Amino acid sequence: MENQPGGWLTRLSKLIVPSSQTEHAPIATITNNRILDELVASFTDSIHRESVGTSMLFNAHFLIILHPDSYEDRLNAFPVIVHEAVNAFTLTVNSKRGQYERVSPVASSWFFKFGAGRELGGESVNPSDVIVIGTLTGILPGNGQGQSSEKMNVTRRVKQTNRYEKVDVDLNTFHHIDFREPGAFVVKFTFDSPSTATRRSPMGNAITPGTPELPRSLSAGLATIDYYIAELNREASYLMRDREIVVARKEPDNLHFPNYLLVESAYVSNPHARIRFNEATQSFQIASFSRNETRVNEQVVARSEPANPQWHELPDKAQILLNSMVTLSFQRNT
Repeated sequence: MENQPGGWLTRLSKLIVPSSQTEHAPIATITNNRILDELVASFTDSIHRESVGTSMLFNAHFLIILHPDSYEDRLNAFPVIVHEAVNAFTLTVNSKRGQYERVSPVASSWFFKFGAGRELGGESVNPSDVIVIGTLTGILPGNGQGQSSEKMNVTRRVKQTNRYEKVDVDLNTFHHIDFREPGAFVVKFTFDSPSTATRRSPMGNAITPGTPELPRSLSAGLATIDYYIAELNREASYLMRDREIVVARKEPDNLHFPNYLLVESAYVSNPHARIRFNEATQSFQIASFSRNETRVNEQVVARSEPANPQWHELPDKAQILLNSMVTLSFQRNT
């Protein structure tokens, strides 16, 4: 009788060790090293995926999606994880320099944004999951005013194959993810190619025949963009320090991005356009994503999707008109 279920031994064991501790083991969350490993794996994959010819390209902007329990558990470690990730990224770039003539990141800063959510794109986010989403530059998550059809081409690990792949992600996918201020980090970087690192002019400036040096100081820029907001009767100036920038409406979700030209106007879409420097042609180009009209020197720029931009030449000293209300005057400095 004493060995039957519910006997006095069973009742005694429940008094000593509550059943809640024996029947429900705690759910293990992820470790700091697990997050770091996923970031490094995503970054390393992007070098092979994005590099072209003799130029090394890689993702510089990352979203890290965690289950809310894991997010809270790891929150205080985010700054250290970012520090270690940046060190690992730099070591990886330096170890692969011999395979490329130049290091050509599109962005000028590392950007990390941690978010908490239980579901992403129809898939559950479990406490053991670490979802890393990377792009060359310009991730725009959690923007409630974005167009429902806006998509972005990103790199993420696909569960079916357990490999990092390029996929189109609807920006609305991120609307329910809790992106908080303490989970956003921006770290500036500078990469000199081997040829420029060893060849210096007397003034200390890098010499790169045929290719303009990308500026990395506050006083230098690839181009200057002066703009006028008609509705506010306000003028301002923006220094383009990145190979590619995004022109967008000024909103809280955009403030973390170092390569965004933020315009305080309801007539500017989010995003409205991109401007880039094309190294192959040594020229500047523009792509428009707005449903409202964008003109360059009075010529309408055809609209394209953010995930598949159609680039158009942007002449020096061009005038760009956004929705007939915001005027940008573009002048290259190279």
